[in-house]
Amino acid sequence: MASELILILSDFFPDTLSAPTEQATPRLAGLETLLAKSRRGALAQGWRAWLAQRFAAPEIAALAPAEVVARAWLAPREAKHWLATPVHYFAGLDSVQLHPEGLLQLSAQEQAVLVADFELVFGDTPWRLHGNAARELLLSGPPLDADSAEPAQFAGLDPSEGLPRGTELATLRRLGVEIEMWLHEHRVNQERRARGELPVTTLWFWGASVPSRAHRALRRISTAGDSPRLYGRDTYAQALWQLCGLESASLPANLQGALESEASAHLLIVPVLDTGALVGALERLEAHWLAPALQALRARRLSAIHLLAGTRHYQLRRLHLARFWRAVLPWAEQMA
Repeated sequence: MASELILILSDFFPDTLSAPTEQATPRLAGLETLLAKSRRGALAQGWRAWLAQRFAAPEIAALAPAEVVARAWLAPREAKHWLATPVHYFAGLDSVQLHPEGLLQLSAQEQAVLVADFELVFGDTPWRLHGNAARELLLSGPPLDADSAEPAQFAGLDPSEGLPRGTELATLRRLGVEIEMWLHEHRVNQERRARGELPVTTLWFWGASVPSRAHRALRRISTAGDSPRLYGRDTYAQALWQLCGLESASLPANLQGALESEASAHLLIVPVLDTGALVGALERLEAHWLAPALQALRARRLSAIHLLAGTRHYQLRRLHLARFWRAVLPWAEQMA
C-alpha cells in the first residue's frame, strides 16, 4: 500500500506573508501545482494540534504542547510548564520587532550555562528552567492562567499582539522582563556577539494552553514496521513521537532518503525560518521534496501529499491533479 507524505513547514505562517516583487519571486511549479489543485483546510490550532489528533492517543492529544514536552523530558512533577524559545528583538522604526531570524537555536553548552545560571539567579523563586538541546527550553512554575501565542508567527513583525494573555498575564510578563535584564550582558550573549551571532534578548513563553477540543486519533497506531515515521527537528513533535513510542530520525537530504524506510506515513519537518530567506527555503523545498513527491504521487508510490504551514493544510491526491479548472497561479499569490 502506498504511503502518505506529510510536509510540515515549521515556523512558517503564510497569513503573515507579504508577496515579494515579481523579480524576486521565482516560479515554483511543484508548489504552485499543489496549492492550486489540493483540498484546502484550516488548522485553527496549528499543525502541532493536527499532528497529535492524527497520530496520538486521545489522552496525549488533549495535553498542552509544553506538557507533552515536559512528560517526555522530566519525571512526573506537580507544576505548570511553558515552552521557552530564545528570541532576539531589534528596534524598528516605531516599535520593537522580533528579528526575521530571531528564533534562536542555542548550543547544548549554551543551554547548560543558562539553565545553571538561572538556578543561581532565580533559585529562591518557584520558576525552574530545563534544557534538552532542542531549540525550545522548558519553564516550570506555578499554575498561572497566562500564556502567549507561538512566536514564529511574529517573525519580522511587532510581537506585542503575541505577548502573554490571561488573568495572570502580569506575572509571566514580569518574569520575561527580569529575564531580559538578566540576559542583557550575560556571558553567553557576549560570546555570541563576539562570534557575530544574534544575542538572546529574552525567552518567549508559550504552549501552556490545552487544545480547545481533543479528538480521537484518526488512525490507529501500530508498533509494527509500517508505523508513521518522523524526520527532522521540532521540540514538540519529537516529544510527541517519544510519548507515542514511534521512531524519529534526522531530516534526510532528499525525498528518496525518506521513502527508503517502510512506513505508513512519512512526516518531514522542513525548516523555513532558520535557513535564510523564505524564497531560498521554498526553492529547496521544491527541488528536494515537492518535485519528486509529485512524481511519486503520479506513479502511485505515494497515496497523498499533505503540506502543513501555520494554520493551513493542503491535501493533494492523484485524482486532484485532474482539476484542470483550477488555475496554477504564482505561489506568492496563492499563499498571501
